[in-house]
Amino acid sequence: MLCGNLLGLTCACLSFILGLTGILSDYWLVNFGSDLFHEGIWQRCTNNACIKISGRGYIDATRSLLILSTALLLFGMVFSCLTFFNYHIGQFTASLAAGALEVLSAMFLLIGLTVYTSETAHNVLNSSYNFEWSFFLCWTSGVFLVIAATSHILAHKSTPQTGYESL
Repeated sequence: MLCGNLLGLTCACLSFILGLTGILSDYWLVNFGSDLFHEGIWQRCTNNACIKISGRGYIDATRSLLILSTALLLFGMVFSCLTFFNYHIGQFTASLAAGALEVLSAMFLLIGLTVYTSETAHNVLNSSYNFEWSFFLCWTSGVFLVIAATSHILAHKSTPQTGYESL
């Protein structure tokens, strides 16, 4: 149980760091062609001049989903820390709450990344655009988030339950 909670907290922290770095940086998409630029979900930079990206619905959707995912992950990390104090309310342990919040966070993260990928994949396939490290950090964050959620849910399942036998 302790090992699962420790693994869950470690993976949740890694996911948070990777995801936040990916969200805040602007190397999601790079054009190596004649119009050299790099962009993230917040701004596009060309020749050391950056402008805010606006007016693209899929960017707004991606931003919203990733911010919601990050907020849920923060709450999941709080419950993950509470697992070390054996916090529970009846049958519901902090491990279960952390796992549930991490599952929701992973869903929003993966949906947001899928929206962005589906809207920009045609540019990558048909021109000199490439996905870059910020984009891949967010996908890697999703992998660690799934591992964290699985670890917490398995830790919850291995927690001894109180019942009539213990009276």
